[in-house]
Order: sequence, then C-alpha cells, then structure tokens
Amino acid sequence: MISTILPRSYFAPLEKVQTRLGADDQLACLNLVARFEWCFDSRNFDALSEMLTEDFVLDHVWGYREGREAAIALLREKLPINDGLRHASLNPTVYAEEDGTATALSYLLGVLVGEDEDGPQRPIIAGEGLRVDRFRKDDGLWRMTACTVDQMWVHSSFPIPDTERAHYRLDAAIRPRT
Repeated sequence: MISTILPRSYFAPLEKVQTRLGADDQLACLNLVARFEWCFDSRNFDALSEMLTEDFVLDHVWGYREGREAAIALLREKLPINDGLRHASLNPTVYAEEDGTATALSYLLGVLVGEDEDGPQRPIIAGEGLRVDRFRKDDGLWRMTACTVDQMWVHSSFPIPDTERAHYRLDAAIRPRT
C-alpha cells in the first residue's frame, strides 16, 4: 500500500539523493506532477492518459483504482464536485529510488475560484493534502506509475457530507479501499 507517510528513501543521504537522478530527469518528473493538475483542471483526459503508465495506481481520498483507465474513470466521475477548483502541487521535491524509478512529494492545494452568489466569498482554500507520485522511465520518457493523495483537509463550506470529510483526513495506509 502506498502512503504519504514520507517514504524512508526520502531521507537517504543527500549524496545518494542528488547523484542518482540528473537535473533533466528531476525536471521531467516535476513537470508531470504539475501537468497532472493542469490536465485534470482543464478536463484534458487524453493528455493525462498519455503521461500515465498502463498499470498506473490512483490511491486518492475519492477511492483506490488500479490501471490507467480505471483511474481516469474515477477522476471523470468526480468532475462535478470540482467545478471552480484549481489544483496546485506545492513544495515539490523529487528523488531517485534504488530501483531506478523516481518519487516526488508535494502538498496539494485546491482553491475555489469564481463568483458564487449563494456560497462563501471566493477565492477560498477548498482543501489541502499530501501527495506522493511515483515514476518510471520507459522508452526514454518518464511516466507516472502512481499517485497517492491523503490526509486531505476540506473546508467546511465545501459541499460534501461530514462522514466523507472525515474519510478524506485518513492516511492512505489506514483508509478503506473503495
């Protein structure tokens, strides 16, 4: 099970973290983290699909899905509750794993923008959480193999039931897979 409880490999000696992954590779992985959010916010699932491996795993507060198509189906299903949201991955850092793959850590921030006559004053921070992304290089291109989002705090004005709000706060390691 993947969790954003920081992986031990993140705390490897700095020399190993910096020498195993070149700057171009680090930038390519960090670009994928940002592109994931741009693709989701713009509803460009073709571009998102291209950057994910076929065996991609999404372990999100919304549910757990194995396989690129199943993960994209879950993201599509959650589009209605994301109207007016802009997602950003902040403080990203990427490092190499012993097996030649890479991992990125970041904070996920969702900002609700636009006008809302009946709701809260906007913009507001709708939610924030922790994110771990995993990558593999195939045929010269880095692609995302997994994305875990957990420990998500959601603003009280965001229209979800309190039971769902409590579920979002759970760490992926103990969250039921749905």
